[in-house]
Amino acid sequence: MGKNKKVEQNKLIVVEFKVSMHCNACERTVVKAISKCKGVEKFITDMNQHTVVVTGRIDPKKVLKKLKKNTGKKVEILSNQDEESNSESDRLVIIPPFPFENDCCIETEDLMMFSDENPNACSIM
Repeated sequence: MGKNKKVEQNKLIVVEFKVSMHCNACERTVVKAISKCKGVEKFITDMNQHTVVVTGRIDPKKVLKKLKKNTGKKVEILSNQDEESNSESDRLVIIPPFPFENDCCIETEDLMMFSDENPNACSIM
């Protein structure tokens, strides 16, 4: 049970909160509350849209609770995404075939051109 909790904490999560911010002071209190949360890597506040996008290894419910407590404002979760799970499932990695696959069949003349067995040989490229 403890291992699953650690795995969940290591995921990078992007959460969008709706917080009513009317002035710069409201925005500062929200920023101060979010910056003190453990696991927050970055956040973006948008005062016109009344939203805050938080990215990090966080529990969205804990951040929601701290925002409500520290700001005294009504806070809602708009969207919640696991960034690592989305990026891994959407990403398709194509590995090209080895470009020198048929190099084992190089003619011996080409190899002998650079050989030290015949140092007096003239080789013009």
